[in-house]
Amino acid sequence: MKSILSLPRRAAAKLVGLAISLLVRFLTAVRANWQGIEPINKQRVYFANHVSNADMPMIWSCLPPNLRRDVRPVAAADYWLKNKLRAFVGPEVFNCVLVDRRPEARTDGHDPMQNILDALDAGSSLIIFPEGNRNMTEDPLLPFKSGLYNMGKARPDVDLVPTWIANVTEIMPKGEVIPLPLICTVTFGEPIHVGDTEAKDDFLKRASDALVGLAPSQEDRL
Repeated sequence: MKSILSLPRRAAAKLVGLAISLLVRFLTAVRANWQGIEPINKQRVYFANHVSNADMPMIWSCLPPNLRRDVRPVAAADYWLKNKLRAFVGPEVFNCVLVDRRPEARTDGHDPMQNILDALDAGSSLIIFPEGNRNMTEDPLLPFKSGLYNMGKARPDVDLVPTWIANVTEIMPKGEVIPLPLICTVTFGEPIHVGDTEAKDDFLKRASDALVGLAPSQEDRL
């Protein structure tokens, strides 16, 4: 009976997901630039710059449908479970892997990284934002948190793909709810992996450099 009752909800989630994808494409004409990798069905972690609430839907929407089905964004549980609408869109439409950023909420000692590793072990690809918070500074990136390194170290066979979103600050300025109609490009770069003896700080710098290296030059933006 539970499975039967959930069918309309799953159908609604699929329809909402399709609507979000079409809306993003209509408003932004988002274009995927597969610069260092091909859009094939292989397990990956897409790690991206984070400046706007539009970041995750932008990447998710520009992936081919056959890839999108297996890609799960890693997202903050305290944000996506804040109300019923978010609790439907995050876990059910985007199929997010939810992690709680609040140490005080982990009363059972549960490591949030385990949710991520469980998703990888189940065969999912992931979208993550290694800066942790949105970058509201003039710097191209905030310092990376250790999560990307921990994933790469624990699951060395999974490709870590730098993914740069361009024009997103103009599409979704801070405080805006409705995106502005501009063109956005999502560039997927060459995969990287954690070296066998590579130190955490060295890897995170290398990953950050690989991501910034995909940013368009000033001439390209004109």
